[in-house]
Amino acid sequence: MYQLVTAVHLKQNCLQNEETDLLLTDNLLRKEHYAVRLKETNLFCRVIQGTIKEWNAKYSFASQKEIEALFEKIPQLFRFALTDVLGNYRAVYFSNFDMFTRMLAWRYREESCTFIGYEDGFSSYVIDYLREDRAPINRYIQGQAIGEKTAYMLLYEPKLAMRCDHIPNRPLPKIQKSDTALKEALNFIFQYRPLENPADFLFLEQSFRAEGIKGNDLELMKECQQIVGSSRFAVKPHPRNPENLPLRLGLTRPYLDDTPWELFLLNQSPEGLCLLTVCSNAALTGRLVFHLDIPTVLLYRLFTGKILWKEDVVLKKYLRRFEDRFAGKNCFVPKSYRELKHILDYLGGKNGK
Repeated sequence: MYQLVTAVHLKQNCLQNEETDLLLTDNLLRKEHYAVRLKETNLFCRVIQGTIKEWNAKYSFASQKEIEALFEKIPQLFRFALTDVLGNYRAVYFSNFDMFTRMLAWRYREESCTFIGYEDGFSSYVIDYLREDRAPINRYIQGQAIGEKTAYMLLYEPKLAMRCDHIPNRPLPKIQKSDTALKEALNFIFQYRPLENPADFLFLEQSFRAEGIKGNDLELMKECQQIVGSSRFAVKPHPRNPENLPLRLGLTRPYLDDTPWELFLLNQSPEGLCLLTVCSNAALTGRLVFHLDIPTVLLYRLFTGKILWKEDVVLKKYLRRFEDRFAGKNCFVPKSYRELKHILDYLGGKNGK
């Protein structure tokens, strides 16, 4: 949902005078009413829906023969997977280098259509999706078209980028809390309601279980809950995880809000709130997107698993750079459980019941 928030922000503040289509793919169609409400905003000329998840899952590590067969059928595949035909575009804005985006680049390879990437979490800063040894698709001419077509990446903090893919980075305008038009549009699309009693200490869960990453995040939640008190602690579940395991294990009270975290920051004051997480991008959003200095405790030094399969070392360098240059005065990174307790006590946890 972060990418959809950014897409609306791009249209509202950077492309307001251009006729623009929005392609809403099935990873954003968990709630069908998103497409209906996006159409009602009249921000976009058309809202085209696409069912592409199967391609991304099936062909990311396919053989050259399979890729050639797939790309030869692009016109037919698009006809059946998309709810409308694509047009002739000056530019295509995309948020990740998945198989469908690569198919788009191949579709427009001979046209004067620029591809521009935009931020979709810390992966946009850390992962070199074009590296030949990262995936077989990068070694085929069809898969390489996306790198040739991409002019630059739009990031909220370009100086944080560590991808090494040689694609230039340009600044994406920060979201202003005073941007009434953007706030109204996003609130309508996501049907935002004020978050009631979010807890003094909010742990932002990540999609480790959905991605098969083993680690001690549940143990970290339990430790934090015991330090600050269960009445002041809650876990915001990640929507991709198959079940709300923290709730079932008694590590949190029910957290009933599933709208994007950015809408809470856009609409409400985070005063009195402390964020806890292994290294969720949402915990960095306040600083990178809104320039807010929310007390934040990053627990990645205490996490026992690999957060990123191939870029775990780069991610940790990225987090350290964030701490050194962008984090502000209220970002804490404990190196031990003892230090974690001291930090949470300092932030007011010692009074929890």
